[in-house]
Amino acid sequence: MHIDIIFAIIVAFAIYKGYTRGLIVAVFSFLAVIFGLAAALKLSAAAADYLQHHSGYPSRWWPMVAFVVVFIGVALLVRLGATFLEKVVEIGLMGWVNKLGGILLYTLLFTIVYSVLLWMANQMYWLSPEVKLQSVIYPHIEQLGPTVINTCGSWMPIFRDMFGTLQSFFEHVAKQIPA
Repeated sequence: MHIDIIFAIIVAFAIYKGYTRGLIVAVFSFLAVIFGLAAALKLSAAAADYLQHHSGYPSRWWPMVAFVVVFIGVALLVRLGATFLEKVVEIGLMGWVNKLGGILLYTLLFTIVYSVLLWMANQMYWLSPEVKLQSVIYPHIEQLGPTVINTCGSWMPIFRDMFGTLQSFFEHVAKQIPA
């Protein structure tokens, strides 16, 4: 149930963002999320390992902290390009097409990110079986993010075996650190 409520809020926010930002920013946001997820997923295990060893504080939170920091950094860089391009092309696009395209793309984008976050939460044992069973939407979006990223691995090598590497890392961390 909680997963569904969060998903409904995310979809409502995506509709608002798509309507207010439009297709151009949505396309660049999509690219920012894809590249941000690729970088964050690829680097979060190494960054978390680094943080764990150099901070002197072992924690199950390091993978999530590393993921968020890398993801936000890459996404912000790509968004700068979106803002510039939108200002250049703003006059030529039809408003309703830009807004509708933005709504659809932002909804897809936010759903993919939420799916990846749910996957990570599940790997870190943050989602109980009861929470997953109570959710109507969880079975439908559970594998969306990992599937999209793994599919991208067929044409972008950086995505290849990303979830397998992270899954191994989470299993290793789970054995070493008490909850």
